[in-house]
Parts: sequence; C-alpha cells; structure tokens
Amino acid sequence: MKNLNALFSLLILFLLSSCAAQQDDLDDSLPNSDQPADFPTRVYLQSSEEYDLFQVDTDMSQILVRAYRGGLMAKLGHDHIIASQNLQGYIRINKQTSECRADFFVSLGNLDVDNEKFRIAAKLDTTPSASDIIGTKNNMLKSLEQAKFPFAQLHSSDCSPALSGNITKVALTLHGVTSELPLEIKFKESGKDQLLVKGRFSILQTDFGIEPFSIMNGLIKVEDRLDLHYSISAKKRAI
Repeated sequence: MKNLNALFSLLILFLLSSCAAQQDDLDDSLPNSDQPADFPTRVYLQSSEEYDLFQVDTDMSQILVRAYRGGLMAKLGHDHIIASQNLQGYIRINKQTSECRADFFVSLGNLDVDNEKFRIAAKLDTTPSASDIIGTKNNMLKSLEQAKFPFAQLHSSDCSPALSGNITKVALTLHGVTSELPLEIKFKESGKDQLLVKGRFSILQTDFGIEPFSIMNGLIKVEDRLDLHYSISAKKRAI
C-alpha cells in the first residue's frame, strides 16, 4: 500500500510539473503587461499555416522623430531627435493571396531623447546640455500624458498595397486619438526569412489632441509638425 501511495504521489508531481511547463511555454507567447491591453497578439500567434508570420526584431528596428523649435526666440532653443528602439509587433502575409495585416506599438516611457549619435546623424546645429535633455523628456511625456496613454500604436488591416509599392492606409493611435494616414511604405525581403519595412511621414500634434510645448507665451515653442522616419526589421517565425 505504501508503494502504491508513493507511486500515486509521484504521478501527481509529474502531472503538476507538466502543467507548469506547458503554462510557461504559453506565457512566453502571450502578451505581457508592458503592452497595450487591446494589442492583438493572439490574432497573429493563432494564424493558420496559409500565412507567413513575421515578428519585429526590436534590436534591429527603430523610429526616429524630429521635433522643430519655433517662436520669436527660437534661436535660444533646440531641434530635437526622439528615438524609439523598443518597437514591437507583427506582420502577417497570406502565402497565396498576399493579404497583409500589421500591428506595431512602442512604449512612450522608453523614448530616447536627443541621443548624441542621432543628433550628429541629423546634422543638428546645437548641443543641448544634460539638464536640457532631461527637461525636454519630462515636458514631452507631460504633453503626451504618458501616464494615461503609455503607448503609441500603428495598425494596418490591409497592408497588401505596400507589397506592390502603392499607398497604404495605416491607423496611428496616439494620446488616445486614432487617425488614418495614407503612407508610402517600402517592403523589401532580406533573405528568405526576413522583411525590411521603411518609410517616413509627418503628423500634427494637435490632430491628436496634443498641445505642443511652449514657454514665455510662445516665444520659445515646439512646432506642431513632427517628422517621423521608421526602419523595421521583422523575422519569420514558426506558426
């Protein structure tokens, strides 16, 4: 009887450990807390074999945003380069029909403001101090209401036009506002298992309910227009 009880206990432990392992495997592929609550990860990870699924390679992808100084005393300010190097998301392409869907997001709290290498590459003609940079980031996050709206999202329900070099409609959600943008997107295959996606576009902060930062009654301010350039590398993953 003791042997039977011991065997039963071992069986229970084995089943519990198996369940834990399966749960760990599941957790690796499901959304974590550091992403939008409505981000459609499951849509992509539950795709059928008729699709090629690509996941953003965060280390090889970036979005650069250029903000411009304005106002009568603009010479006392700086243009700014804001970089996002934590882009995440997926692209799904039907192997037969080329039907395409894409979703991306960035965490606004992790934006890199006025990194020296990006300022040099952009040939900006001023050098903000460390305290200037800290102040710029704090003011930016305040304008974005980052605590309330921690993410920016890009969604295309049909990115197939981009595969043939045509204008593609993309929905940008920022500051709780979603706006549809017609974008020229360049898709390029880099080897069999990798996609490169590049493009640039401009937005107005006020279109998203954001009040551009200003001081001294607008004598020094950030212009409404922001110019964005993105370079996305996505690797094929098994379905």
